[in-house]
Amino acid sequence: LAMLDEELVKTGSKVLFAGAGQGDDAIRAAELGAESTLIDLSPTMMDTNLKLIEKHPDKESLNIKPILGDILKHEAKANYDVVVANFFLTVFEKDKMNAVLDHLIKLCKPGGYVIIGDFKTASGNIFQKTAQQAYWLTAATAFFAVAGNAIHGLYNYADLLEKKGLKLCKEQTFSVLGQPAFQSILAEKQ
Repeated sequence: LAMLDEELVKTGSKVLFAGAGQGDDAIRAAELGAESTLIDLSPTMMDTNLKLIEKHPDKESLNIKPILGDILKHEAKANYDVVVANFFLTVFEKDKMNAVLDHLIKLCKPGGYVIIGDFKTASGNIFQKTAQQAYWLTAATAFFAVAGNAIHGLYNYADLLEKKGLKLCKEQTFSVLGQPAFQSILAEKQ
């Protein structure tokens, strides 16, 4: 939600949410007048989204399109003004994550934006970095145990986006127990 505001999402914008999550951000974009497309492979997560949408007091006015399926099979290239991947890329091992990120960038229009919200790359002194790595490894281990997600090091999304030709516009950090733990990155497709 940190990056979804009236400056970025306007009436008529097309916004894609890869790995739809809980659905709060897709609803926020739709409230701002966007056409929100949710894509998730998990029937459980999609059901969670649909229940949240159903509870919305103004659900009839929301323009939300749910798609139960694989993001890599979604072929609407250069169709979206904003592509959002919150806590989505982290489920993949490095090579697959890069392939998925490349696909998400292709789905974004030139001049459009990619938003990634995820665990923050470790920074600070040795104690802060150790705490951040431990926090990440605890989460990654839990994700692996519950869903079979890949266990890997923290991805540096800012560097990846720049290497893939996107211009970094904004980064925001969120803390847990006083330590930087999460980040949201906004990048423009040139």
